[in-house]
Amino acid sequence: MNDSPRLLVASGLHAGASIALPEGHALKIGNGSGVDLILADAGVAPHHATVSLSGKRLLVHAVSDGVTVFGRILKSGTNTLLHHGASFGLGEARLQFNHGEPFKEGTSLRAERAWLLRHAPLAWLLKRFATLPRLVWFALAATALALAVAYGLKLYAPRPPRPHAPLLEQPAYRQVHVRTEKETGRRVYEGYVQSVGELGALSLDARAQGGAPVLRVAVIDVMQEQVNDFLDKYYRGAQLRAAGPGVFVATPPAADAYLAPESWDYARLDRLARAQIEGLKALRFAGHENDSGPVRIPLEALGLNLLSTSHTAWLADAQGTRYFAGARLPLGKITGIAGCGATVTRDDGSVYLLTVNRAAKASPC
Repeated sequence: MNDSPRLLVASGLHAGASIALPEGHALKIGNGSGVDLILADAGVAPHHATVSLSGKRLLVHAVSDGVTVFGRILKSGTNTLLHHGASFGLGEARLQFNHGEPFKEGTSLRAERAWLLRHAPLAWLLKRFATLPRLVWFALAATALALAVAYGLKLYAPRPPRPHAPLLEQPAYRQVHVRTEKETGRRVYEGYVQSVGELGALSLDARAQGGAPVLRVAVIDVMQEQVNDFLDKYYRGAQLRAAGPGVFVATPPAADAYLAPESWDYARLDRLARAQIEGLKALRFAGHENDSGPVRIPLEALGLNLLSTSHTAWLADAQGTRYFAGARLPLGKITGIAGCGATVTRDDGSVYLLTVNRAAKASPC
């Protein structure tokens, strides 16, 4: 029987230790108080990283600098997703993700290749070449030599002019348009294709026409992966579908799977996604297309309660700390507290309404 998902300490002072990864719980790692997994290795910060399950993958959030994934540094404040068998480093400690399945030969290598393919394609290609059998290397070398000879013969062989195949007239390229730069005379290709293979064919076709073409064509499949990674920072299990060239519609999960206060700020997430993902025109959220005005966030999602007397009202967290109007939360400044919630103004001027659970209130809000 398979075990539950676990995080294993593969090397360092605590090598051999492990900790369970419960669904829906973010695990804090570091050498300070208040973390779930304490590592006393050199280079480990008090709160170095946070990990949580995202389906069958592990979401790693770098809280401090010094998180490495397959030898590559993950900047603080960024996230990445790892497959079963993948490992990451915190200082001199290395941890490995086990999703409850036995490790088989090649499990770690497959996890590394999957991560490199998404985040470092050139490194993935080099690793694939490095693991090819010697016979395959000989076959590739012979093929390259044959192609070079054929190309050399083709250069000196007379050839009749032939009309260029109208690639852009094919259905796969209906969203690609070509224009000519006035300053340089170069052809500029702009638009969208569905797959990496279609982009490769377009690149070859553009270069076959001569000159130095410029390709500003986004791949929808790659963009969808990027948007999925972006949404993983804010939701657990959001569904995504393409709704047109450069436009995606996300269906958020239930409110208890929202991971941050900004998860309710759909307009902000649309702006952030468009700023980070090249070619993205819009990120829409099903059921929230017409949201306007202040962003509404349930108080319980922030771990806060609304308390009041006949004279005043305040917010309180799980430790009993009180927050009155004028106090600052990590989200922003409390600018007002009423019987049904509180108003918080962020540093950029946007307004969030922290609302109570209406069903739990004796009086309507």
